[in-house]
Amino acid sequence: MRGLINALTIGIKRTIPMAIAIAIGSLMLVDFFFDETHINALGAFFLQSTVIVVAFALLLGLLNVLVVHVRKIGKRKEGWLYSICLLGAAVAVILAGIPGPDSSVLKWIFDNVQYPLQATTFSLLAFYVATAAYRGFRLRSLESLAFVAAVILVLLGQVPIGRYLGDLVPAAKDWILNVPSTAGVRGIIIGVALGTIATGVRVLMGFDRPYGGEGSETR
Repeated sequence: MRGLINALTIGIKRTIPMAIAIAIGSLMLVDFFFDETHINALGAFFLQSTVIVVAFALLLGLLNVLVVHVRKIGKRKEGWLYSICLLGAAVAVILAGIPGPDSSVLKWIFDNVQYPLQATTFSLLAFYVATAAYRGFRLRSLESLAFVAAVILVLLGQVPIGRYLGDLVPAAKDWILNVPSTAGVRGIIIGVALGTIATGVRVLMGFDRPYGGEGSETR
């Protein structure tokens, strides 16, 4: 009897989330393709509900971060000094944002702390890009040769010295950026879109169940 009850409980835990996800997902698809008053109202309701749920999820995530780092500081674990810095920064930003997003203190924090940190992070990425370019410049095949030639043409076309080499270099740079590069980017975007559609269809059909907790599975 207990085994039957457990089986029914597991079945309910798997079936109800799947049914809810399929129903709401199908409704949102219908709302996207058809203009009907009641369906539009339901679609807007679910979108607003999603925004509210995401807001509470962010709040819970913030509380979880605070609790984890407070415990880390209390137990003096490795890196607890960084936890103090994180908590101090979080509390400072929260207090500065209480008057509203237009607070002068909050703007000062973003202009003088957040933006310089972002600029530092992106400047460090330049070294990783340079390392990757050095590895890619090794001529081991015809593809590598074509890659190096395209990079040199684009670099020469971007800098002022390329204009003194003639009109052919800037024209070649524009052609590379407008034709092969754009075609590759569009191909990547189309591939991502098809993958997203396939994932959505699998979720709607119940093959993928990221919403089922322990009962989730992938076929």
